[in-house]
Amino acid sequence: MGQGGRNGSEPEEISVESAAVTPESRTSELAGGSIGLSGAVVQSAALIAPAVGATAGFVFIAGQSGFAAPFAMIVGMLISLGVAVVIGDFARKIPAAGSFYNYLTAAFGPKTGFVTGFMLFGAYALLLPFQLAFFANYASSYFDAHSFSIAWQWWALALIAVTTTLCVLGLSPSLKVGLIGLCFEVLVFGTVAVAVLVNGGETGLSLKPFDPSQSALGFSGIIYGLVFAIFAFVGFESSTTLGEEVHEPRRTIPRAVLVTTVVIGIFYTLLMYVGVIGFGMTVPGLEALQSDGAPFNTLAETFVGSWLSTLVTISVMTSFLALNIVTVTAAARMVYSMGRDRMLPGFLAHVNKRHAPSRAALVVGIFGIAVTLIFGSIYSAEEAATWGSYIATLFFIVAYALLIVGVVRLYWTRYHDEFSYVRHVAVPIASLIGVGIVAYGNVHPTPPSPLRWFIWATLAVTVLAALAAMWLERRDPEKLVQAGQLFAAATPEEADVRPDVAPIVPGGQPV
Repeated sequence: MGQGGRNGSEPEEISVESAAVTPESRTSELAGGSIGLSGAVVQSAALIAPAVGATAGFVFIAGQSGFAAPFAMIVGMLISLGVAVVIGDFARKIPAAGSFYNYLTAAFGPKTGFVTGFMLFGAYALLLPFQLAFFANYASSYFDAHSFSIAWQWWALALIAVTTTLCVLGLSPSLKVGLIGLCFEVLVFGTVAVAVLVNGGETGLSLKPFDPSQSALGFSGIIYGLVFAIFAFVGFESSTTLGEEVHEPRRTIPRAVLVTTVVIGIFYTLLMYVGVIGFGMTVPGLEALQSDGAPFNTLAETFVGSWLSTLVTISVMTSFLALNIVTVTAAARMVYSMGRDRMLPGFLAHVNKRHAPSRAALVVGIFGIAVTLIFGSIYSAEEAATWGSYIATLFFIVAYALLIVGVVRLYWTRYHDEFSYVRHVAVPIASLIGVGIVAYGNVHPTPPSPLRWFIWATLAVTVLAALAAMWLERRDPEKLVQAGQLFAAATPEEADVRPDVAPIVPGGQPV
């Protein structure tokens, strides 16, 4: 790294090329300055999918943190907010579409960029079986309660069949669709929250849910809950991928990441709170909320009526559908690219008449449903979803920790004149402590099997990725950069899922 910014010299801006991903390699012509702060916030908030995050988060966090679920969510928001500040400082210098890969390549070099890209790809790959398993369990539980029993496996098959078909047809969700879906989710779940608050919940309003001592499992329960709380925020950084499209990206992107984290965090905390008081601060209430696969449906029907419960179901299902479309499309794009570059069998580098990577999409769909059905049938759909979100969060923790350390190195070495002991020392240390507490709490005491094996699996994958990066660097440095770019392109927000991104055509060139 150079020492730009020292001795009074003007620090050089980090170009997109220095971070190893160029606009030409990813898009055709992007509409520069076409997106403002609100659009960037919608991009991040829509990918978070509040209806999915609230439903899944409530089930998992309440299962670990009990009555203290709102407290765990607040702590998760604060940790995510610290990471958001770090991401914002990167975005001020690297407002390009490469996101985490670009950031850590600029801070540490292509080997670290490769490892981070690999970890994030692994995390997002795990989102697919998580989505299928949780959606199937949610739909099955809801309809079972309404005397319409269908095995959860059929729901998982239906979701992957629809999303894979749409991917093969080349359907690309747009920002407007995301905005409509986001508004619908917030309106429906917000109505449930207001209804519970107005009626005082099951046992009256109380501040006890914000007391960490209300966790039935004690401190460890809060820590386990934090894993899923952080998982609920996945996607908050996706506005960083709009670097070439937003107006004044060095200002807009950092603000969008912060605004998204705060707004969604407050919304999640509100929903955690009304969920706890809605079921009641009693032992039977806790048991009911921890065993309810569709908690907000129950609250909607209890405090308003069946019509609102139906709207909750619709909003959750459409939210899952949108998320699954993005995930399948992103994974298919990555598999296609690796097939084109012969990192996977060449037959995967095929596009159909609609310019969609149809073979790659089918492989991704088959992989996702196979993993879901195998583990879900051996154990249960709920356990399969829990495991997927758990190990994916561990991958994200590794990536976040690297980002936190990387921003300190970036500003110290390249922008020393702008180095701030508050933003580049205090905030990173606090964020790293938060991430470290979450990581430590999940390895000590050692959780029961199979969660304990996931910890070792995360470490093993990290080591293997680092060894692969070193091997590639020695054998073919250009291949290392190329592989890192492919992994960076695999995250949902980086895929060809926006109308301003050029479609794939035969030969692999954008049109």
